[in-house]
Amino acid sequence: MSNFQPWQSGTAAFLAFGLSVGAVAPLVISAPGFAQTSQFSDVSPNYWASNFINELSNRDIIAGFPDGSFKPNAPVTRAQYAAMLRKANQYFNKGANRNSINFVDVPSNYWAAPAIQEAYTTQFLSGYPGRVFRPQQNIPREQVLVSLASGLNFSPVGSVPSILNYYNDASSISNYATTGIAAATEKNIVVNYPNLSFLRPTQNATRAEVAAFIYQALVNQGKAPTIASQYIVDTTPIATEFTIPSGTVLPVRYEKDKILLTEDETVPLTLTVDANITTPGNQLLIPAGSQVEGK
Repeated sequence: MSNFQPWQSGTAAFLAFGLSVGAVAPLVISAPGFAQTSQFSDVSPNYWASNFINELSNRDIIAGFPDGSFKPNAPVTRAQYAAMLRKANQYFNKGANRNSINFVDVPSNYWAAPAIQEAYTTQFLSGYPGRVFRPQQNIPREQVLVSLASGLNFSPVGSVPSILNYYNDASSISNYATTGIAAATEKNIVVNYPNLSFLRPTQNATRAEVAAFIYQALVNQGKAPTIASQYIVDTTPIATEFTIPSGTVLPVRYEKDKILLTEDETVPLTLTVDANITTPGNQLLIPAGSQVEGK
């Protein structure tokens, strides 16, 4: 039977596999070769998504409004997203792999009908039961990520629960979206502003967020250069040494038989960390399930 108890450490160094986004303090670095001026009146050069937005605009994948604005915080409808995908597919170059469908709520003369059909036949988007597409529905973040994972044929290599454990709000991810989001996470498609550890899966995706997701998909496919951003989720394991100060209490459990010791006796001991260990800024340092060895 497992015994759960807080474990108080002495001063010791632990070699743990952390996440590169949480192992060191992120730095804001402007990617060389990217313009430091914005094309849109409401997207300043230091806006978190400015490079993503400007680079997609340069590729004619997204556009602004007649008044010169971009409206980065505005939501995106499923029809608008399909139109963005159609432009992006000029770079992805994904062909149809299923037959078209006549959605009951997408008339043939609807402005986005061709884009919706292409998004469906290339498996970037699907409809709802009853041949319904809901073109005017705002698209949530998890749908965008699942869409890119589906259209680009991403499959997770690692364990889905382990990958999603990075997100503090992983329990909010819809069941249908877990595999796709895990795959998108592994491929560095996910961009979380302002907090890397919060996916906010069911929130409506903003125009800026969709731009960031699509751009990262282009990077993954070798169609665009990498943008240096501290908000790109990168779960690549790296070996990092963390010093745990004396007196730190770690939630751990011991999963083997109980040990009886004399006062001065020591034995090797392996404990399992029972919860994520994070920094005050909520960056993951030691994932739950990690093993701590000592005496």
